[in-house]
Amino acid sequence: MLKQLHRARGAIPSRLRRGGPLAVIAVLALLLVPTASSGNYGDPSGDNVGGAGDITAATVTGDKGTGQLVFRIAGSNIASSEQNMLFLDIDSDANPNTGNLTDGGADYSFVVDDTSYGFAHWSGSDWVAATGATVRVTGNTSQITISVNRSDLGNATDLNFSVTSLNVVVTGGTTQIGLDAAPDDGSYNYSLDANGPQINSVDVRTTPTAGPKAGKRFVIAPTALHLPPDGRTTPATITPESYSCTATLGTKKLAGSGTGGCTFAIPKKKAKKKKLTVRLTVNYQGAAKVVPLTFKVG
Repeated sequence: MLKQLHRARGAIPSRLRRGGPLAVIAVLALLLVPTASSGNYGDPSGDNVGGAGDITAATVTGDKGTGQLVFRIAGSNIASSEQNMLFLDIDSDANPNTGNLTDGGADYSFVVDDTSYGFAHWSGSDWVAATGATVRVTGNTSQITISVNRSDLGNATDLNFSVTSLNVVVTGGTTQIGLDAAPDDGSYNYSLDANGPQINSVDVRTTPTAGPKAGKRFVIAPTALHLPPDGRTTPATITPESYSCTATLGTKKLAGSGTGGCTFAIPKKKAKKKKLTVRLTVNYQGAAKVVPLTFKVG
């Protein structure tokens, strides 16, 4: 959290400039909410400091047909005043090394308070007002909903985003900053095709490592997920929230047991040299990826 607070102190001048002249009266309109599944992203409750709103969750829902994206940000005391603001920063090319590097590579940004919002894009040197013809912002201090078409985000289909709650109090020339950043490090990822983060690849461990043996138990477990670069300052292993397996031995289905049904008892008779085909499904933040695996029974 101290690292995030330090980053916010460095970014606060540009953030305040966006929150003033770019703000317009919020449009309280009925949102066309897509019905597709959502990417679901959590943030710990109670990790806010300095009177900032506490962000607890975010969801993103996309409609591939229309290109409309809906961001829902949940928490307590969020966007409650002109001093206690909520920011949604969007890295539309999912590349933290382009765009505004101070804001995690963001190319577009929303700032919301209790009566208004602003929408801006990064010009290469500063934040400037964006047109946002498709933008609708509604909500209250427990949930803010931002609806925007990908056509207003550089036609993004795979993006990174982060949410920041900032409480800025200036007293006698001294600026005090409260903060809650979601995520705490780096950004979340959302893919319109995946309805959640884009899972590029999956690391898998098998027991035994040499592969299945006739008459022995064979266990499959995912050990890491690889997503697009997210700008984390501290690398961390990403693991699935859940996973499951289905399998066939030759042409017959093979029942699994254990976690996700990914432990298989390989028959002792007539199994040797047969092909074991496994479909491993991993689930993370609303997205699912199927990993086909093939083994030869020894």
